[in-house]
Amino acid sequence: MAETTDQRFKITYCTSCGYRDRAVKLSEQLEKDSSDTCLLVPAEGGVFEVEDQRVLLFSKKTSDRFPEEGEVQNIIKYIKDGQPLEEAQTNAAHEAGHSGGVLDWIYSLFRAPSHK
Repeated sequence: MAETTDQRFKITYCTSCGYRDRAVKLSEQLEKDSSDTCLLVPAEGGVFEVEDQRVLLFSKKTSDRFPEEGEVQNIIKYIKDGQPLEEAQTNAAHEAGHSGGVLDWIYSLFRAPSHK
């Protein structure tokens, strides 16, 4: 985990929510899979976001969940294979067992706000 600003990946995580361990684990996986470095950025407000070259790949705030094992790597793979970002995100979510789309949005209307 490098601490300079020239990393390919950036993971922003909420410190008061205890998300650091998840961020470290994901950064280690990304660094191992890609041989690129990952910047960890402490934040507040329940955030857990993953960026690749300043492109937001995954956001806990918008998905109301953490990425599943391998999901971020699949998004990267699908983009590399030519899929648009949104399609890559949807396909990776489906592969990880999440339906996504309109149904998740409707269900989210009835869920209590999550702070973790």
